[in-house]
Amino acid sequence: MTQHPDITRSPAHRRAARRAGTLSAALLAVVAVVGSAVLPASAAGPMAGHPPAGASSAPAAVTRTAPGDGAVHVSVTSISHPIAVPGDTVTVRASVTNTTDAVIDGAEAQFTVDYLALTSRAEIAAWSEAGLLDPVYGTGSTTTVPRLAPGASTTVSFTYDPGVQALQGFGARRLAISVGDASGRLGIARSFLMYDADGTERVPMKLSVLAAVTSPATDPADPSSAELELAQQTAAGQRLDGVLQVAEHNTVSLAVDPNLMGTAEASQDPELRDWYDRMLAAAGTTATFTLPDHDPDLAALAHAGVLSTGPRSFVRGPRAGVWEIPATWHTNFAWPADGTVPDVETLGLAVASGRDDVVVGAGGLAYEGVGTVTGRAEVATPAGTAHAVVTDEPLTEAFLAATDLSGADSTASAQESADTTAVTTASTATEGAQRLLAETAAVVSQAPYDPPSLSIVAPRSWTPDTDAAKAVLDTLDEAGWISPTTLDALFVQDAPEVARTPLPKHERAKAELAAADVKALEQARDAIVTFSSVAGEEHPVIWRPGVRRLIAPLAVARRADPGLREQVVQQVLQENDEITKSSVTVVPRQDINFITDVGNIPVRVRNALTVDATVTVVLRPDHPRLTVDERTTETVPAGQEMDVQVPVRAIGSGDVEVTAQVLTPTGAKINDDSTFQVRVRAGWEEVGTWIAAGLVALLFLAGIWRTVRRGRSPNRATREDVEEATGTAAEAPETAPATSGTPARP
Repeated sequence: MTQHPDITRSPAHRRAARRAGTLSAALLAVVAVVGSAVLPASAAGPMAGHPPAGASSAPAAVTRTAPGDGAVHVSVTSISHPIAVPGDTVTVRASVTNTTDAVIDGAEAQFTVDYLALTSRAEIAAWSEAGLLDPVYGTGSTTTVPRLAPGASTTVSFTYDPGVQALQGFGARRLAISVGDASGRLGIARSFLMYDADGTERVPMKLSVLAAVTSPATDPADPSSAELELAQQTAAGQRLDGVLQVAEHNTVSLAVDPNLMGTAEASQDPELRDWYDRMLAAAGTTATFTLPDHDPDLAALAHAGVLSTGPRSFVRGPRAGVWEIPATWHTNFAWPADGTVPDVETLGLAVASGRDDVVVGAGGLAYEGVGTVTGRAEVATPAGTAHAVVTDEPLTEAFLAATDLSGADSTASAQESADTTAVTTASTATEGAQRLLAETAAVVSQAPYDPPSLSIVAPRSWTPDTDAAKAVLDTLDEAGWISPTTLDALFVQDAPEVARTPLPKHERAKAELAAADVKALEQARDAIVTFSSVAGEEHPVIWRPGVRRLIAPLAVARRADPGLREQVVQQVLQENDEITKSSVTVVPRQDINFITDVGNIPVRVRNALTVDATVTVVLRPDHPRLTVDERTTETVPAGQEMDVQVPVRAIGSGDVEVTAQVLTPTGAKINDDSTFQVRVRAGWEEVGTWIAAGLVALLFLAGIWRTVRRGRSPNRATREDVEEATGTAAEAPETAPATSGTPARP
């Protein structure tokens, strides 16, 4: 079992409780009293007894005397032969840790193995869940535990020869390592010894493991934060790095959010790009299923009755970058939120959106008979049949208890959480592997010729302890009765015709986003898509980031914090309104005088977008004395203002209130109306022209009349005045020629 610092802690569904804890003095007293009074043979002294006949096959009869943790934490850390066969000598080691504030001295560790094979999963569960003081069975050996100071640990080791007890048959045996002193039992680890006495060939059961490649919740107001958060999650030792390492090493199916891959592929961070390349390669070697982009909560969408098909469906949201899903990946896959049983309505939405292969977990569609059947079921929905893979809950819980770091410390005190950042799993890799071997052996034993196929589905929050996960999966791979496979092999199998607990028709989970909020987000999505038409061919520049913001509150990851999710909903709705209603606006203006019969009214439009906006301006007068001839469409440059001339016609005179509207090219209203006053004076332009022309004519005539009326001016100079002034006499004019009969003068 390894430890990793700085792993994000989050609740995990049905996590096996940590057996380590601090036992108070009162509990020690109870242990001492109850242990000596109720179970002296098993709690005080050597534990070498065995239950009466039939006890091994009837675990329900075991009395729970003192469930809880002990003063020491005991865990099995290694078993030399996970699957022992005749001739093997098995070495078992365990860690013993003092979890109290007092010194523990004089304690002994006792090792026991029961010779009876467990043949049912109920027996295995009963042994695994038994309490501190519940009995142990079989014979074994003891060893002294060194003096332990508070918080100190030590290792105890035991060697066991199965041949001594002449173990028979195939299956798991109860194995226990208990620690006690004179006061009684202080701690115990319960595990299993797998033994195959006959070596019979068995038809292996198919077992698949599904892991999620999804991103945590990010801030929709800061698009760069998604890449930063993804880089942190893919860093060495973090969740997505762990998933990648397990997928590279073992047979694990993957459920991938394509938006996450788009973000990683478009990143300039070399480490994130390296993770992307490795994940793409690992996904190409196994069965990989695609979730809807951004991993929206299908149940919330279904219960709100929103669209599941078409270009405006949240199930088909735009992803980051231009990344394309590889052709070999499965795209008809749906995975409702972890931790709750999906209802028929949710599966119906999945089928309607083309995702009819569905994972059903949290105990849904449980088999109502005895034993175990293949984890496949057909579910009829109004939209068609959903092909469901039913998660095997005991296997999943055992796997997570040994490998998941995300929620193992959920039972730790606040003080413990404050004092340390280390996170460990609830059980060791050895304990987890032995539990899984025991469970699967019991399944195969019940149907040796046609064993069922089962699946382990790790939740989206699974933060693998990579060493533990690899060790567990390697052990399962080496078991002859298990055939590790991928989830697609289970989907193609026929569903057994057996009785299963039906899914509820309509059942809303408490953690779901309210239907009113989902509908508000859908309306906002319609608004941003419609508004984006103003950008023409560049419309994706507007609607793609807008829709990505609106999908953020719908992500399954947001279920972890409903209060914060509600704040995010209001935030993205407000941002959407600012884009759709405030990016393209009419600039307010003063009242206008309109004194002609036909003309244009200028409407100033402001474009705050980073792209040119093509808009249609419509004027709506409140009186017919002013009519609008037509709508005007103009393209307003990015970040600028311009006047849009709207042709109008005046029929009468008077004041008219005009409403200006800005529409998208498709005719959708962009924002609130803007109004202004127009003083209409129909015909005044023509009358004014005639008046001006008349005034000009009158002035012209008046000038002529004035000139004629005054005549020659008395101040005008005569010829004589000129001669006198210059001193010259005017020459006499020539004599006119004599007329006939008149002699000329000499």
